[in-house]
Amino acid sequence: MDQIVLNDHACGEAIADLAGTDYNPKTCVSICRVKNDLRMGGVVFSHYTGESIAIHSASWHPRWINRDLLFVTFDYPFNQLGVKRIFGQVPEDNWSARRFNENLGFNYVARVEGVFPHNIACLVMRMDRETCRFLKIRPRHIQPYVH
Repeated sequence: MDQIVLNDHACGEAIADLAGTDYNPKTCVSICRVKNDLRMGGVVFSHYTGESIAIHSASWHPRWINRDLLFVTFDYPFNQLGVKRIFGQVPEDNWSARRFNENLGFNYVARVEGVFPHNIACLVMRMDRETCRFLKIRPRHIQPYVH
């Protein structure tokens, strides 16, 4: 069975740990794809400001993303919270994460020196609501949130 699990603290902690970030159940929201009781991957949202929110993603399986997860991942911040943009931080030397974010539609907005261990720079990436192509897709197995 394939499920999208929302705000499960164990999933949130596991995703955050794998993504190299912190998870606070009081301020973070997690979205995780679980298939046959195994975590496939997911996202943690943090630092909600009203205008924007930060996203962190991680996966345990190479085929962790499906249409339903993509829809929920971007419907939540843009439609339910009403933010205008999502930010992510990527270590400059993490080529797979950079390519993954670029393929999703994130754009580079800043480079900050020495954020990660061994003096690795942080690339700040951003996706704006107007450019998010995943808000146009329809999930296959879940009902979209209706305002």
